[in-house]
Amino acid sequence: MRNDLEKPNEPHGCKIIVYDGYLDIISLLNDIKENIYKYNAEISQKGYYLKPVHKVYKIKNGKNKVIYEYYGRYWWKKLGKKMIYSGTTKPKWLPSPPDNPLDGLSVIKDGKNVIIDCFIYDKFKWIFKDRKTERTW
Repeated sequence: MRNDLEKPNEPHGCKIIVYDGYLDIISLLNDIKENIYKYNAEISQKGYYLKPVHKVYKIKNGKNKVIYEYYGRYWWKKLGKKMIYSGTTKPKWLPSPPDNPLDGLSVIKDGKNVIIDCFIYDKFKWIFKDRKTERTW
């Protein structure tokens, strides 16, 4: 069972291009990484791992690579040397994860720029406060 947020969506409807917006996402992600590392050290003893970013690479027209990035909480179970995806719901016996202000953000990465659905951009525009944006259809 996959969460609908994890499925790559073709651009449709209203989109916002945020120029150099990927730099803001990486900066915020760097701010929370240490807490995620500490949390993963704790839960790894119980056989789990929390991944804050899921990336999907898709080839378009046989040559262009499109990168979709989904931010949130993605749980993985360690089985020997393998990692098995176990969903976006925290197993009940694990402690609460650190806050992730990027939770729910999904973007198409285009170099340093990001393309975001308008309804998602409205929720996360605080991240890109000083960036130039362009609305597309």
